[in-house]
Amino acid sequence: MARPWPKRSAWPYVCKSGRKSYTVGFYDHDKRERSRSFPSLRHARAWMDDYVTAERRGRDSLRRFLLDLDAKEANEAEARTIGQLIELYFDMDAHPRNQGGLAPKSYRQYRWVAERHILANETRTPEGKRRPPLRHALAVVNVSAVRFNEPQAPRAWREEMMQAGVPPSVRRRAWVVMSAALTWAARSPATPEIQSNGCLRANERTTSRRRSARRGGGTGYAPATRRRPLARWALSPHAVETIREQMLLDIRQRDPLLGHRDATIVSLHYGLAARSQEVWALRWGSIVDSWALVTEVLSDGRVEEWGKTENSTRRTTLPSLLIEDLAHWRTALERRGRLTRDIDFIIPGDLTGPNYGVREPDTGARHFSEDQAKSWRRRSFAPAVRVAAAEHPELARILGATPYALRRGGISLRVRTEDPQTVARECGTSLQMLNIHYAYALEDLRHQPPRPADVEWRAARVALLGGCANKRAPSAEAGHHLVPSRSKVRAWFSRRRRSGGS
Repeated sequence: MARPWPKRSAWPYVCKSGRKSYTVGFYDHDKRERSRSFPSLRHARAWMDDYVTAERRGRDSLRRFLLDLDAKEANEAEARTIGQLIELYFDMDAHPRNQGGLAPKSYRQYRWVAERHILANETRTPEGKRRPPLRHALAVVNVSAVRFNEPQAPRAWREEMMQAGVPPSVRRRAWVVMSAALTWAARSPATPEIQSNGCLRANERTTSRRRSARRGGGTGYAPATRRRPLARWALSPHAVETIREQMLLDIRQRDPLLGHRDATIVSLHYGLAARSQEVWALRWGSIVDSWALVTEVLSDGRVEEWGKTENSTRRTTLPSLLIEDLAHWRTALERRGRLTRDIDFIIPGDLTGPNYGVREPDTGARHFSEDQAKSWRRRSFAPAVRVAAAEHPELARILGATPYALRRGGISLRVRTEDPQTVARECGTSLQMLNIHYAYALEDLRHQPPRPADVEWRAARVALLGGCANKRAPSAEAGHHLVPSRSKVRAWFSRRRRSGGS
């Protein structure tokens, strides 16, 4: 192909205004004759040299040079913001419909964090009140995504969240979402502008060991509120049995079977040291002799075979006290005409009515719905904790405990006498997580030698039942003299009839 040439006989061409123009003729990548004008000889010759270089490399290189595709793609990459990149991540990778996407519940959590702290969208409170976009989200959403190849942009965003008073736990979740999106973008051909994850490159330590951070206040001054008591973070056997007692006694204006159900749920949480989503999905067929097979979980309102962690599917021993509680519960269900087949759920979802719970099409069994699982803590567990803390002064520190405190307490009780490796495997966690999040010295048991978890739990129930019997005996004896005789009752009814019932 010919070199570019001066297009006019008079080169440069001088306009009437006196302005010079250097017109160059050339053939494009399709061998069509074209022309281009330049304001100076220097620019014309420089472009002609670049044309020759591109043409010698081949037709494709000449095409990229003439159409300026390199600059166009660079401009498009520069134009994509981090907000657009996050939306692309949710649509192409994180959505549950995609291969290898997030679980529905995790997707909703990622989405909420991104909406609030990255995408700067308007959100609403659970009560429906409007929440305007946050300042640090407005500052980052339109930043060019290319800048997140380097650590400076993620660091600036993290610092802005800290200055805005975002809690550390929320900052960590937002950082996880940003890092996950950048990791996907770095390996995806849809985002060629992202070559590395800037969050990973900003690898300096972000946690603080200063006294202010250890005390939980965030500043050098003492915090207004103290740390949560250990007694409510990991429940002891005595606390668990007291909560169960309140559930069994709560029969006012409700079916006693529901109180029995709530007490059984507490026993399953504590005896298996299980997560809530594992308890709701347990079937009678999961109980084999003295073992429980935890193979299903309630996730996003459906029973699935994949647990929260890789080690969630497991086999764990059943304490003898839990075996007895399950036998009593099964008998109570059968007396009411309820099915207790192996495929049926230990905690049925339709005890409060045939329209409650979720029915499995294949088996006909009904399990808890997502709303029932969420409301059980508020309607059943929290009131029992409040009454137990109010009526037992020694348990005042358990006020505010959540159902997850049953799992922590159950694991801590087992760690006192069992091999940690066995406990971690049977409770669906790891040794590292066991050491960091689950192994607590239960305050009620500090001053006595360790005993097996089953023995300790049974001793707490025996002690509670004995104390209740001692309390009831004097009150019953004192109230015996207050019961009116049968003759006095008959005389009262006869006088009422004679007076016409007025």
